[in-house]
Amino acid sequence: MNLFSPVVRGLGSAIDMLQTRHRVLTENVANAETPGYRAKDVDFGTALAQAFEEPRAHGEGTAVEIAKDSRASVKIDGNSVDLDTEMAKLSENAFKLEALTQILSRKYVGLKTLIAEVK
Repeated sequence: MNLFSPVVRGLGSAIDMLQTRHRVLTENVANAETPGYRAKDVDFGTALAQAFEEPRAHGEGTAVEIAKDSRASVKIDGNSVDLDTEMAKLSENAFKLEALTQILSRKYVGLKTLIAEVK
């Protein structure tokens, strides 16, 4: 018997992916002055679709592809990190992470309520 619906599992995977993206974006900010460093990002849309569509074995997460951000312009020192862009991405990512965490929390409260009513 599986207590957790595909939605709960998908939300958990999405939160994991957002945490990975947050780490990648903070690495970009940390390397903003490193010559030759290329900004990276996560293809969140594709990974999110996989999280909700693909059946996975217990404990198996969705693979997240981290790639160089091909849209970022390269400066003369070979670095492609734009701090304003990265900070905006971090802010948006944190907002999404907070929203999904709240949704997942509500799902767990509903499950807890259901269990309490069954007792």
